[in-house]
Amino acid sequence: MLINFSCDNFKSFRDGFAFNMKPEKRMNELNWSILTEKVSGKAETGLSVSVIYGPNAAGKTSVVNAMSCLRQLILRGNIRDNPDDYSGDHVSNELFLTPFAFRHDKAPVRFDVTFTANDRKYRYVISLFMGSFLEKNVDRYIDREELYVNDSLIFLRTRDEVVRLKTDVIADSLNTGYEINKTDKIRKAMSSNIDSDSMLLFTDFNSFCSKKLVAEIRRWFEEEFIVVNSADRVFFFPRISQNDGYAVINNYINEIAREAGIIGSEFAYVNDSETHTPKLISVIKKSQDKVFGLEANKIESVGTMRLISIMPAIIMALHKGAVLVMDEMDASLHPMIVMNLITIFHNNTVNKHGAQLIFNTHNPIYLNHDLLRRDEIKFVERDKESQSSDLYALSDFRTNGKASVRKTSDYMKNYFVSRYGAIETIDFTEIIENIMNECGAKSCFRTEAKGAETLF
Repeated sequence: MLINFSCDNFKSFRDGFAFNMKPEKRMNELNWSILTEKVSGKAETGLSVSVIYGPNAAGKTSVVNAMSCLRQLILRGNIRDNPDDYSGDHVSNELFLTPFAFRHDKAPVRFDVTFTANDRKYRYVISLFMGSFLEKNVDRYIDREELYVNDSLIFLRTRDEVVRLKTDVIADSLNTGYEINKTDKIRKAMSSNIDSDSMLLFTDFNSFCSKKLVAEIRRWFEEEFIVVNSADRVFFFPRISQNDGYAVINNYINEIAREAGIIGSEFAYVNDSETHTPKLISVIKKSQDKVFGLEANKIESVGTMRLISIMPAIIMALHKGAVLVMDEMDASLHPMIVMNLITIFHNNTVNKHGAQLIFNTHNPIYLNHDLLRRDEIKFVERDKESQSSDLYALSDFRTNGKASVRKTSDYMKNYFVSRYGAIETIDFTEIIENIMNECGAKSCFRTEAKGAETLF
């Protein structure tokens, strides 16, 4: 379960953001949707859904990108570029793009995540010096790295020293042969062996202290923290046979398609005999043990492809009790589909393993107090002067006075009259009128540039 994710000096966030999945204690609404998990005998609670609003280019995607970057860093174990990264995730792979672009000083990029896994609460903090935005040939290094277990500090490292190491609170997970009375000696040995661009967690702490703890953290990031930077470019496939031409008809996916009103189509997954990769086909006919069809993306609508592409990820998240984060998950989907998915994550009878759903959107229809709690609704707004983004929740507003937000308020109406910010008044009329008056159709779209240089 994700409890909190914070970030500083990343992309459009100069001063950072804190994305809190911890329910507000003072709120009393939709309480049946709150997740509860026992951690070392104590109850930890979390929100099952969070939806992010804001205008274009405000920084909504930067929130998703930050989560994706930390996930890739954890799976990689270092801050070096990896041009052969199997994920194909350029946002996470090109790490030199991460710092805020419009600042004059050089500050580190900082990630801070708190989550629960296997009856423990973990907090991992890492601060990375990456130079300035687009700076080339910079000497990157890890400025600071911290690990907490059940609110106790386990280690603190700076660039070249392990400042503190405390292992008694994780005595049940230490490596065979580890002697707690020699912890300070091990700390000094780790300091002498430290690598400034590799995470201590996955190097010396793993080797000297606790392989079990490190494996649990890595497993959570790999299997229970699913982050999709561009939902329109990602297709999730169920596991199918590696044999070329082998087709699988997934009855559950087809039931979902029919329930969504997609009639006349049946879908199958098949390994392409030429590319040896899985693809989705629309079934035209079936004959005994053979399936005949066309590539689905050639005949199906964008909305149909989006629904079929993300449903395996949603089902997988519900099965695993994972955190599913998607950039514009609802694009091209009918809002009734998305509202139903939100209610499924809120339903503890279906969402029995405590999965969480986080996505950003432009659709205001979800701004409904019968669908979402105030602390589940987040906004991102970008200041035009500083170019910096700010993230806040609807629950941050007062409950009385002129700017009050109560649980019975009309969230959607108030959002459109800019009661909550994070919205732009847009009128292209004058610009387009000038274009129509001043230039012909061809000259309007002609641009000239001399001496252009690609920066990366």
